[in-house]
Amino acid sequence: MKEDKILQASAAEEGTALVGAEAENATRKQERTDSLYVEPKYWKLQMKRVKKYRKVLWFILPAAMFTLIFSYIPMLGLLFSFKGADFNLIHGTVLSNLFSGEWTFRNYLDIFVDNSFYAAVGNTLLINVIKLLICFPLSIIIAVQLADLKNQTLSKTILIIICLPNFLSWAIVIGIWSGILDSQGGALNELFVRLGFIDADYFLMGKNEWFKFFVIFLSAWKGAGWGSIMFYAAIMAIDKSFYESATLEGANKLQKTWYLTIPAIMSTIALMLVLNISGMMAAGFEQIYTMMQLNADFETTQITLDTYLYTISVVNRTNIPFATALGVFNGLIALILMLVGNAITTKTLHRSLW
Repeated sequence: MKEDKILQASAAEEGTALVGAEAENATRKQERTDSLYVEPKYWKLQMKRVKKYRKVLWFILPAAMFTLIFSYIPMLGLLFSFKGADFNLIHGTVLSNLFSGEWTFRNYLDIFVDNSFYAAVGNTLLINVIKLLICFPLSIIIAVQLADLKNQTLSKTILIIICLPNFLSWAIVIGIWSGILDSQGGALNELFVRLGFIDADYFLMGKNEWFKFFVIFLSAWKGAGWGSIMFYAAIMAIDKSFYESATLEGANKLQKTWYLTIPAIMSTIALMLVLNISGMMAAGFEQIYTMMQLNADFETTQITLDTYLYTISVVNRTNIPFATALGVFNGLIALILMLVGNAITTKTLHRSLW
């Protein structure tokens, strides 16, 4: 019996040794294979991918050509910003004008000595900061309130209704409200006169002191519903069991909104916040320019960067290089604002675009 046990033990040891030897040999073979493997170069790898997915590329090619023609080739126009004030776009071809004549940085320096530029920047930033403080939270509040409705059909119906103004052009929106507030028979204007808020023949939308108010009010009326769609979709994607657990713990609606809903959609809030911050240098040309038609005085007192750039580049056409430099400068400021906004949301909300 002892001899059998000894034989079994020795056989087990031999088996273990064989398994260990086989594992060691496999490891050595893998090491040799790894040492022989050379990672393909970047461009060779890309060519392999192109050959592999060549049938899919036919679907991408039209979009790539469209982007190249209408987005990248026109960027050659940025060179206009380095031409002198005597630059003339009418005489000769565009390329001959673009690559001939003197080159200068004077147009960028002229931006900071133009008084109209500072007035336009001040109005633009003031309008956009107030929009960010009012319209952006308003969209979140609307989405939260709609998501709290128990009847989902009613909730979606209300969302569709409040999104309808977004599909109206600014000319129609401003035409509707200027008609309601018209000093000669406007329904809302007559109501304000009877209540003693304003005097007769007082056109609210044609007054300087009310211009920025109506810019922000109409932006909220037209776009708050549309802006709430992203937040509404994010809220509806939250697992309902979280709310059931919070209800069992005794949380009320306000606590569930603050401690559950808002943190759950924080990534969406961060994304939309960065996009809003990156657009701080544009107040909305269509809206501002249409509202300026209500009073000729608005063109000087309520000037924004959009309307200022339109005036010097399209209306007057007095200095195309300066207008191009101003457009490039606005784009650089928008890029900086996007980077700063992304850094702020990363530090505070722990969410970012990248």
